Amino acid sequence: MPMLLHIVYLSCLLASAVVALLYRKSLKSRQLSFFVPFLFLVFTQEITLFFYNLNPPIRSTGIVYNIYTPLCTLFFSLFYSSIPFNAAVRTLIRILTIIFLAATLFTYCFIQPVYIYNNYISLAGGFLTTLFGILFLFNYFKLDNNKEEKKWLPVIWITIGVIAFYPVVNISFALHKYLLTYQATIFGMKLYRLIPQLMSIFMYSCFIRAFYLCKRKE
Repeated sequence: MPMLLHIVYLSCLLASAVVALLYRKSLKSRQLSFFVPFLFLVFTQEITLFFYNLNPPIRSTGIVYNIYTPLCTLFFSLFYSSIPFNAAVRTLIRILTIIFLAATLFTYCFIQPVYIYNNYISLAGGFLTTLFGILFLFNYFKLDNNKEEKKWLPVIWITIGVIAFYPVVNISFALHKYLLTYQATIFGMKLYRLIPQLMSIFMYSCFIRAFYLCKRKE
């Protein structure tokens, strides 16, 4: 069952990357074209870790996620701040991202080495990404233009996936040390892996829906 779930998760991730690639010309007008390389890079990371973890790993994979979290937060920051809705909100997103990246760099240089998994960085990154999505929704529902609402509807699906994924997964991040120490499981599946994988399947399914809408509404 754990192996099957992981395969489904990887399949959804790969499917979202492939659909984005196929519809890449339709994604440009919604600032979604950079999802193509982003999703393929994430898939490469996850498939590499999948094979690495088939045998007892020699070293912790914490460094991978310590690097991935700030890069992922930066990606969504650039994405949401590129949407031309509200100049003040776009500036706020950029400022918060700079503060987060500076704090992350300071943490890895002076507080905790980058090769030791830091769940606080993951929590902060997840919180910021969720906030970016909420700010987008706030501005979207203030639109008074039917044409603009239809144009940016695919980003609603991206945002639904984001704001569903990160708050739930943040619970797993917050309890990571406890879940890892006690190897908490459900039906033989480790919770610290089960929760992110289930929510990832939902999020990447939302991404696929968003890319399809871009093609249909181009």
